[in-house]
Amino acid sequence: MRDSYVIRKGYQDDERARKSFNRLAGQVFGLDFEKWYQNGFWKSNYIPYSILEGDEVLANVSVSPMLFLENGEPKHYIQLGTVMTCKSCRKQGLIRQLIQEIQKDYDGKTDGWFLFANESVLDFYPKFGFRRSDEFEYGKDVIIDADATAVKVQIEEKDNLLRLRQSMRESCPQSSLWLENHEELTMFYALDYMRKKIYFLPEYDAYVFAGFEKGQLYLHQIFAPEQVDVNRIAAAFGREVKTLVLGFTPIDKQGFTCRKTGRNDTVLYIKGSALNRIERDCLRIPELAHT
Repeated sequence: MRDSYVIRKGYQDDERARKSFNRLAGQVFGLDFEKWYQNGFWKSNYIPYSILEGDEVLANVSVSPMLFLENGEPKHYIQLGTVMTCKSCRKQGLIRQLIQEIQKDYDGKTDGWFLFANESVLDFYPKFGFRRSDEFEYGKDVIIDADATAVKVQIEEKDNLLRLRQSMRESCPQSSLWLENHEELTMFYALDYMRKKIYFLPEYDAYVFAGFEKGQLYLHQIFAPEQVDVNRIAAAFGREVKTLVLGFTPIDKQGFTCRKTGRNDTVLYIKGSALNRIERDCLRIPELAHT
């Protein structure tokens, strides 16, 4: 690494460095973390490890310490995400140096590691002890004979944002693999590309992240004070729903078909024996837990 390069960690409160991080994230992924930061949600559960030259971010790997409840059992996992390098600095081994630094900081302090990689770098992560893992998806055909009662939420309104936040804090687990410290990351989705996919179901006092297209209802996540039946959640979207697909693992799997997702865009990589249960028990890392 050049003498002018430095590794910085968790520097999001440094405005110049944060803006450089956002520029690079925009160039590589089309992402912008500024609204998330300005709303107070970029805290300690998303830690950028970056190589900078001056105030300019050249490469990054972000660390997300995550507490999951795996069928009620607490598990501490580390997710790596937002892996990116500026075009002029590629093939210099910068990502390798960052991952080595992260592993030095967290080895022995977590039950396991995971990340989602694109097809172009599949030979890279096994060098650090990661292995490719299958992902699973639960779905079923449904027949609904009821009018829709789900109400779309205008999350840009401050009161709605506060109510969603409170619902998330009060929610009990709604999946077999439940992200317990979910508020910060879920708010990133709520403020960005899922802002038009948030619904309130008054009969269950539930907030739902969902997409609907051509008869298929895709439930990304449910937040409610009591465990709710996903079939009843689906019914709240009305009789136009013909197929239900889940972005998480249902607590009650009866009636659902489980299949390997066969994604074309990303591949799940895992490290650590504790994560072997994901494959064994056909658990899905929740969609809203991806960084």
